[in-house]
Amino acid sequence: MKKNIIYLLLTISISFSCTKNTQITFYWDETGCSDPWLDFYLADTFSQEAQMKAIEDYLSNENIDLISLESQFDSSKIELCLACHCKTGKVFKLIIPQNDKRKMKSLGINQFDLNFYQ
Repeated sequence: MKKNIIYLLLTISISFSCTKNTQITFYWDETGCSDPWLDFYLADTFSQEAQMKAIEDYLSNENIDLISLESQFDSSKIELCLACHCKTGKVFKLIIPQNDKRKMKSLGINQFDLNFYQ
């Protein structure tokens, strides 16, 4: 009996510790001028660092913890048009805690059907 209780407590403890720190990855395809963090871009000229800071500030404003942020270029995502919602080919990879998943899914710009995706 005592062995079963210890096993049960150990199992419960492990299950809570595993879900507590679980991370999830979201992506965003950069657009010409319809990204949701543009209001948080404060630099006078464009820089990669200022863009990343704007994304961090935007997510912080939405009460989402950002664990990691990086970008990469995917030529298959480029849309050759001049509208604000056209994709540039730059893809942001955002890693957040699992418990912020619902908040992240609610973000985006519905006018152009743009949103964060997994």
